[in-house]
Formats: sequence, structure tokens, C-alpha cells
Amino acid sequence: MAERTGGEPQIDGRSTRWDGHKAQRQVELVDAAVALIEEEGAHFRMQRLAERVGLPRSVLYRHFKDRASFDELIRRRVVESFVKRMEPTLSFEGTVEESVYRVVGAHLDWVAQHPRLYAYMGVAEHSMGDGSLVADTKTAIALMLSERFSDVLAALGLKGAPIRSVAVGIVGFVDTAVNQWMRDPERELSEDELRAMLCRSVWAVLEAALRDFGVELSPQQRVADVEGA
Repeated sequence: MAERTGGEPQIDGRSTRWDGHKAQRQVELVDAAVALIEEEGAHFRMQRLAERVGLPRSVLYRHFKDRASFDELIRRRVVESFVKRMEPTLSFEGTVEESVYRVVGAHLDWVAQHPRLYAYMGVAEHSMGDGSLVADTKTAIALMLSERFSDVLAALGLKGAPIRSVAVGIVGFVDTAVNQWMRDPERELSEDELRAMLCRSVWAVLEAALRDFGVELSPQQRVADVEGA
């Protein structure tokens, strides 16, 4: 690397431009891969992606360390899409019942709208195990849910109530039920029936936990009124 007169290394403008170009190209290729998965399914081939973007397959790999690193970027993009859909629902607006419906509905809606992306996250060669990005994302959502539960309980005079395990259990239950429903070729429930069942089940868990804390809460109560009590 060239040095300035004072001995400080100069920044190579060509290298900086290439890094910027490479980063932008990575974004474009990840976008194209996500679109391809949406159309053709989780087991997409790099040759199909190369044809889609009009580049030789060998050129595609120049923008990534290897296939595994490319898959990781795709997974991150898919997870970002899921989290973006879920986060606004954790504000708990309206009644308790409406809040439960929105959280459960957001999860089910995203999966129903992006079944192939959801499948991609569970494909053996792309799934990341219990310590994975996907698992960590579920944990993060559970912790955000736990924080909101804690806010509501604190407003009811139960600051520090042990609610985290309940939140983690709810997220795991909903995700497992939706995953099984998506994979079942002979679904016993329609999408609307599944949504209703999940909402009833989540409320049953919450109601039982609240009763253990000595709290009785109506699903028709507004969350804002509870927190303002």
C-alpha cells in the first residue's frame, strides 16, 4: 500500500470502489436468490440463479467466499423479512384479544405468504441448528414478547414476575404448530381455523400464567387501560 509523505498509509480508491461495488452486487444477487426461491422452492440451483441474473456461475462465486456464505446472507435476508413483519405487532395495541390475534396472525400470514422462504429456513443443508440465526431470531422475538408481558405485569404491580419462559413457550408452540401445518399434505384445519385455534391456545396459556400470579384479566380489556391502571 502506498504511503503519504508523513508515513500515513494512503487509501486505495480503486479498492474502496471495488468493495462498494462488491457489496452492492451481493445485495442484488441475494435479492435475486430470494425471488428465485419464492418462485421455484428451497432447493434452488446456482446455475438457475446465474441464468436469471445473466452471469456465468463462476462469476457469481467471486462475490462470495463460498456457497455457505452466500446461503448465510440469504437466510439473513429471509429472517429480516420475518422480523420486520413481527416487530410492529409487539406494541400490543387494542384489546388483549386483538393483540394476541395480531401477533399470531403476523406469524401465520408471513408463513402463508412466503411458504417457500419458510421451507428454505428448514431445509437440512440450509438450517442452522439450535444455535443458529433462525433459532436466535425466535429467541429474540420471545424476549421482546417477554419484555412487553413484563411491562403489562409491572403496571399490575407484578414487577419482575417470571414470565420469560411463558413467552419462549408461546413462540415455540406457535412456530411448531405452523411448521407442522405447512408440511401436512392433508391439513385437518383451514388457515382461518388454525389461526383461531392458535389464538385460543395462546390466550389459555396467558390466562393460566396470570392466574398463577393472582391476576384475572379479560381478553376484552384494552392493553393501554391495563398499563394505565
